[in-house]
Amino acid sequence: MNNSAVQNSHEKEAGMYRQRIRQQILYGQFREYMEIAEEVMALRAKLGLAASTLWAPTFGTANEVVWEIDYPDLAAFERENEAFYSDAEAMEQWRRLWQHAVQGSIQDELLVEAPHIA
Repeated sequence: MNNSAVQNSHEKEAGMYRQRIRQQILYGQFREYMEIAEEVMALRAKLGLAASTLWAPTFGTANEVVWEIDYPDLAAFERENEAFYSDAEAMEQWRRLWQHAVQGSIQDELLVEAPHIA
């Protein structure tokens, strides 16, 4: 890749945000959690929101699920969260989902692409 292609790539990605939500799932309830998670992801799609990707660590914390959602900028993150949290059907499924999580294990973070400083 030439330097201008690298620069254009960085310009397109500048300001991207990634939300990462981690939670440990109660033992014996992983399947139920994933079924509800699929419903939540379908509702997000129905609302026209960014797609979620669910991950499970190969090593580390047992029975953990990590949600990742990418946003082009902070305004999109705020707009989509407002839309999601104000939708009654989405919130009903979201609350059902958390019934399968270990209380106190949930971590929610928002990452931004590391800056290229002078």
